[in-house]
Amino acid sequence: MKDFIYNGLGFPIHLKGIKTREFRGEILPDINHRKLEDAAFKLLLWNPFHFSGAHLTFVRGYMGLSQKAFATALGLSTHATISGWEKKKDEATGMPGTAELVIRLLMADFIKENDFASHFKEFLDIESEPQDLELLMS
Repeated sequence: MKDFIYNGLGFPIHLKGIKTREFRGEILPDINHRKLEDAAFKLLLWNPFHFSGAHLTFVRGYMGLSQKAFATALGLSTHATISGWEKKKDEATGMPGTAELVIRLLMADFIKENDFASHFKEFLDIESEPQDLELLMS
């Protein structure tokens, strides 16, 4: 069992205590790539840090969305903003915190992670007009 820095998702992941194998003279982690992608997606959802451009590219790809479809899901008129964020590669995207929150809500909904989205989900599909509030004061 070894520790291994894996860059196969576009950003470094420190894998601890994994089996490795040699392939064509290179030491590689002996992992189920799909399980690694699933775990990385969840870690990106739950960890309170800013997304890098590489993180965002991975998230969008995991969800199977084009830059245009991702922009539409975020309420952006073009994919240019997504493209600019993704070009940051290993650096923070610089997107507003509200955009990161909306992306995380979309991620949570995508994998049905209701623990994350349950409080905010009701605000994603609001279609009714503003209403007067009723408050019973005792």
